[in-house]
Amino acid sequence: MPRTTDEQPTTPGSALWLKGQLLEIASASVPGCGPVLVREWTDPVRLRDPDPVGHRFLFLVCVSWDDRSSSTGIGDALNAFTAAGWSTSRRSSEHPGESGATAHREDFEVRVYAGNGPGFLTFTGWTPVVYTGQQWGQPQATLSTARGVLCDDCHGWGLCLLCEGRAYTGGSGGYGRCSCAGNNAGPGTCAECAGRGLLPAEAVAWKRSRYGLPDAGDSHAFPQPPAEDGHVSNADAFTDVGQRSCACGEFRCFWRNILSDADDHLLSRFAGVCQGCAAQRAYAFRLPLP
Repeated sequence: MPRTTDEQPTTPGSALWLKGQLLEIASASVPGCGPVLVREWTDPVRLRDPDPVGHRFLFLVCVSWDDRSSSTGIGDALNAFTAAGWSTSRRSSEHPGESGATAHREDFEVRVYAGNGPGFLTFTGWTPVVYTGQQWGQPQATLSTARGVLCDDCHGWGLCLLCEGRAYTGGSGGYGRCSCAGNNAGPGTCAECAGRGLLPAEAVAWKRSRYGLPDAGDSHAFPQPPAEDGHVSNADAFTDVGQRSCACGEFRCFWRNILSDADDHLLSRFAGVCQGCAAQRAYAFRLPLP
C-alpha cells in the first residue's frame, strides 16, 4: 500500500503501469509522433473526515500530427488498445468533427478524445482508488472523473456518510432510520445530491458566484477567445493549457480542441467545462503552419 500524505502520496506500481501503457499505446497509435505527458496528478478520496482515506492516480497524455484527420487517429488508437489487451467502446459525439471513446482493463479506465482538424488525440487514464488502510468500495466518481461538480457533502459517493447507505439499529434496540434522505426517510442516499454524487445546478451556480464567474453558458457553442502566441505546435499549446487553473482554483477539465487554418497560421482553440465550478473555460493560440 502506498503511504499517503496531504500533498504527495507515494505512487503505487499500478499507476506506473498505467502511465507506461498510455505512453506505449499513444506511440503505437501514431507511429513517428512521440506522445507528450501533459500532466499527472491524484484525486483525494474522503469519507467523513477531511483527511483522505485513499487516492486515485491520473495521467493526461496527448499526441498530435498534421498530415491526416483526428477521426482516422482515434480508430488507430482503439486498435492499439485492443492489441494491448484492453476492451474499447466508441461514443457518438455531439460535436461535428470530434469523436471520443473509452477503454477498460480490469478496474483501469481511459477516456480517448479526438479533436476537430489536423490530428490531435488525448488520453486521460485513471486507476481505481487506492486506499491507505481499510479497503472501501469504489466511489461513483472522484474530482477528475465526474461529469459535473463533485458533491461537497458525500465527496462523490452518493451515499449518506453517517449511515453509509445501510439500515441500522437505533440505541433502544429497535429499527432506526437515518435522517439523511430528508423527512427521516433514510437510510441511503446523500440528501445534498440525491444520490448522484454531483452537486445540483443551483449549488454549482452559487459556487461560481463566489468567484465572480459568469453563468456556465452553452457548452456546445465553441468560444472565440483572443489568440495567444508563443507555441510551436498543438501539443505544446495543450501542455500549457493543461497547467492552467480556473478562477476557482481548479485545473481539472476535459478539454475539446479545434485546429483550423487562419490566414498565414494555424488557429488552435481549446474549450472545456471546469470540474470545480462548471464555468466554461477557453483559450486560443496562433501556431505556425507545418
